[in-house]
Amino acid sequence: MTAVHIAISRKAFPSPGGTRANPIITDLAITIDRGEFVCLVGPSGCGKSTLLHLVAGLDRDFEGRIDFGTGDITPQIGYVFQNPRLLPWRTVRQNIELAMPHERKDEQLVEHLLEVMGLTAVQQQYPERLSLGMSRRVALVRAFAIQPDLLLMDEPFVSLDAPTARRVRQLLIRVWEERPHTVLFVTHDLREAIALADRLVFLGPSPTRVLAAIRVDIPREQREDEALIEGFRAELMGGFSALNGLI
Repeated sequence: MTAVHIAISRKAFPSPGGTRANPIITDLAITIDRGEFVCLVGPSGCGKSTLLHLVAGLDRDFEGRIDFGTGDITPQIGYVFQNPRLLPWRTVRQNIELAMPHERKDEQLVEHLLEVMGLTAVQQQYPERLSLGMSRRVALVRAFAIQPDLLLMDEPFVSLDAPTARRVRQLLIRVWEERPHTVLFVTHDLREAIALADRLVFLGPSPTRVLAAIRVDIPREQREDEALIEGFRAELMGGFSALNGLI
């Protein structure tokens, strides 16, 4: 897969009574380079999750075009939702392997991902025995195990306490740096976005559009320095008045 080109001219949901629906997305264009980690940042209800659904092909009712640069070949897309969505009647290992295409099943990769995420000891347990943080790590392993061309992530750490979220973010970046994927990550947490992204794309309120696209120039080995993250955030908010009040 080459760059992902997203061009949504209009997306609206049907309204009651047959009246013309107000659009939730209009004239939105984003390009994501191969191997790039892009964070979409915007207020609640602006259409971030809707956009991920369009990119994933879960919703095809829109005006516009999404081009993955793969021609007639359908790209492999991984999706990490806000809820881990683990099957309760299957073990951790079974939940991961169930998502893997048979012809691309890589047992050694699964073993490695389980080890990196600290899940080797619980791979035969059922989801009900896991903490929320562990369940989210399983969801990450499941997404990486299918070796996606594009990984979509919809606020996957939103309900975690700060220390747990930080730990899972560190693990995510470790796995991503080992096997770089193209990532489109949705969050409303600007500090989280700065800690993760190569580039930030800010979306405005509904009907959403791109307000700004900013490259994060903090070296990755310094991304755990909260003072650097806060300094970048403050400079960003001071330099782009359109972002104030939205994030």
